[in-house]
Amino acid sequence: MWAFPDKKGRPCCLIPEATALFQERCTELLGRQTERMLFYVARCYRYERPQAGRYREFSQLGFEYLCPDPQRANLRSQEIVAGFLDSIGLRYEIDSSARRGLSYYLNGMGFEMRCTELGAQQQIVGGGAYREGAGFGIGAERLLLAMVAQGLA
Repeated sequence: MWAFPDKKGRPCCLIPEATALFQERCTELLGRQTERMLFYVARCYRYERPQAGRYREFSQLGFEYLCPDPQRANLRSQEIVAGFLDSIGLRYEIDSSARRGLSYYLNGMGFEMRCTELGAQQQIVGGGAYREGAGFGIGAERLLLAMVAQGLA
């Protein structure tokens, strides 16, 4: 996360991903409902060195399924992203037991989808379950590279 003051000294923060924001406001977002599905597009920023399809500034396409059953939400999230990738004709591999590096994911309930044509940096989707539900994020730029690599764009 990049935190800094703007020219007027006001605090600013560039977010590295958006899932944590949904988790933080989970109770407010659910309201009186017991389940809720949310889709978003967010401009995000990362500090590490840029790589192919992994830039300092990127667009995150995200989905969160807030509900009391993280395992069910995790499976549903995988079904939804697989349906999306299938609908655009993208070939991918899924790893349903991926270890996600973010502390809020429950152990053993992460997943990744990869496009082998991208070489060493082949992850196009990352997601998993957390206490309030489950979700996934797609880097739009990496997805576009995968589509180009497979002749879809």
